[in-house]
Amino acid sequence: MVCGVAVAACAVAVTCFMLPPQSVTNKSTDYGYVYSGAKSSSVDFVRANLRDDSLLMLGSSEFSTPASTVSTVPAQVFGTNNFGVRPMLVGEAFDQALWHAIALGALADGGLPRNKVVLVVSLGEYTDGGLDNATFGERFSYSLYRAFCSNKKIDEETRAYVRRRLVEQGIDEATVRAANREDVIGAVDGAALSFTDDLRLRGQLGTVRASGMPYAEGPVLVPDWNAMRSQAFAEAQQRSTTNEWGAEDKFYTNELQPVLEKLAGARASETYTATPEYDDLECFMDVCDACGIEPLVIIEPCMGPYYDHIGIAAETRARAYRHISSVVASHPTAWLADFSSREYERYFLFDIVHFGWTGWIDAEKAIYDFAQTAV
Repeated sequence: MVCGVAVAACAVAVTCFMLPPQSVTNKSTDYGYVYSGAKSSSVDFVRANLRDDSLLMLGSSEFSTPASTVSTVPAQVFGTNNFGVRPMLVGEAFDQALWHAIALGALADGGLPRNKVVLVVSLGEYTDGGLDNATFGERFSYSLYRAFCSNKKIDEETRAYVRRRLVEQGIDEATVRAANREDVIGAVDGAALSFTDDLRLRGQLGTVRASGMPYAEGPVLVPDWNAMRSQAFAEAQQRSTTNEWGAEDKFYTNELQPVLEKLAGARASETYTATPEYDDLECFMDVCDACGIEPLVIIEPCMGPYYDHIGIAAETRARAYRHISSVVASHPTAWLADFSSREYERYFLFDIVHFGWTGWIDAEKAIYDFAQTAV
């Protein structure tokens, strides 16, 4: 038995020695556009790879759209041109306001470049019932939450809110207690959880490091948004020829068209009211205030014709958009880019919920304008 323990200890030691630390950086490589849960959960990796011209962007599945489908995604617009703004995209599918509040609190401890953050929100995050516990549990990051708890700028009321919501979302009390290091048992558990999560992230970050792209260097350029939007519109016309909604052809033909008849009126009972998400968004804004971070909240629209088809009335959607806007407006330093009025604009989305060719251009202009201002 003693021999077995010694072998296991040696194996762990060798693993620790061989894996590079999370904080490894490559000054010639831009990791900002890598879509990865490991990257998004690693405070050390993200912070090590921020530059003076970086801009933290928090979001969800819209960051997964490949340039091969929509060539105006941030990796192409900002990643291949030096416009003086280097987005660092953090977030994956199903990362919503509570996750974003925790991530911001973790990453903002000690400040951020520009002292700014961009948050992209979409209507799908505010559905009745909120995010199910199983999905939230898969996306929960102990490392992020522990770093959030270490940020002394965050007040006790916000900490208590986050703690309560984590328990409501199925995170066990022992994990929460460990992250807060409340007592000796919590501190011991916390050290063990931190060690295992560190090994996990260090192992997964190898894929991230292999996926970076060279920084766009050279003189800082001023973007010609009108020219880029014209090009985006022309591309969209070529990529959307099979439907009147402006959806990308392959998505419409393979994913949407086969289920349209079955989905007619299927979600008529949706209200966008029975959800904790608005309070979670308020919590995110409170974290911004506490950390001295100026936020830009971008409201991504849904595809109006599709949502009409599935039975969610335009007024129901408009009420939800207004609720989101009111939360943001209650914080004086916050910026809002509300694209909810673009639900019926062809090519603004490429599917039913994600920015498309012209949508990304307009969102990126809002991001660029926001980045140019002094806090």
